[in-house]
Amino acid sequence: MECEALRLSVPVLPGAKLEEAEQVLDQIDAERNVGRWGALNRVFHLSLYDACGNRRLLDLIDAHHNAADRYVRILLSNLDYRTHSQTQHRHLLAACRQRDGKKAVSVLRQHMREGSETLVNAIDGGGLSRKS
Repeated sequence: MECEALRLSVPVLPGAKLEEAEQVLDQIDAERNVGRWGALNRVFHLSLYDACGNRRLLDLIDAHHNAADRYVRILLSNLDYRTHSQTQHRHLLAACRQRDGKKAVSVLRQHMREGSETLVNAIDGGGLSRKS
């Protein structure tokens, strides 16, 4: 869903949304409250998808982000993944600024896959309890 929203959004994404996304990345860098990281991550991603023209798709993505929030916070804090995630976010933003939809979708797909794999591997490897 997110890749499709991004693909639709990149060609028409307003500069103001790109600036908003960059400001959110700066907020994530400065934020020390782990409880805010998931919410800021959600705002970053949704700002890039906002111009896709499909409100229902955006609502589904938003619901998915809300449901996954605790797992995002575990990934970013317990697994010390924030720096890597932020690097990927900046690559994603750069591709959006260049209006390179293919590259942006590729970066997003890799970002989501690596985050998911890192979390699952930590659980399977005993780095986290399945009750987390």
